[in-house]
Amino acid sequence: MRTIKHPVLALLATAGLLFGAATVSAQGAAPQGGAQAPQAQPQTEAMDVSEEQVESFVDAYMAVQGINQEYTQKLQAVEDPEKATELQQEAQTKMQEAVSDSGLSISEYQQIANQAGQNEELRGQIEEALTARVEQDS
Repeated sequence: MRTIKHPVLALLATAGLLFGAATVSAQGAAPQGGAQAPQAQPQTEAMDVSEEQVESFVDAYMAVQGINQEYTQKLQAVEDPEKATELQQEAQTKMQEAVSDSGLSISEYQQIANQAGQNEELRGQIEEALTARVEQDS
């Protein structure tokens, strides 16, 4: 197994956990760590993903990761369960807005993330775009 700089499978967990309730109720449980994506996903039809959609996905993914890191730190400092729930909802809203701002719908983002977990070629395209973006931003 090869080591990747940007573990795209981790984004599967992020996609599932971010947009949580629908994913959890539809599949029974959100994927943990992204290592074992559900095998059968009848609600996810294979879609052709354009280069533009890959770029939009990378934009959304990077924004979502930043929000995720920010709110993970905030949540670690909170002891009140009500405040934690409020922060989780706030983070979810911001992540959904970040996806929408990238030009993708939540559904498209989830489909691309799910497909990346099953399609090595698409996963490679996303990894390549992420690497290029990180190098560009450095």
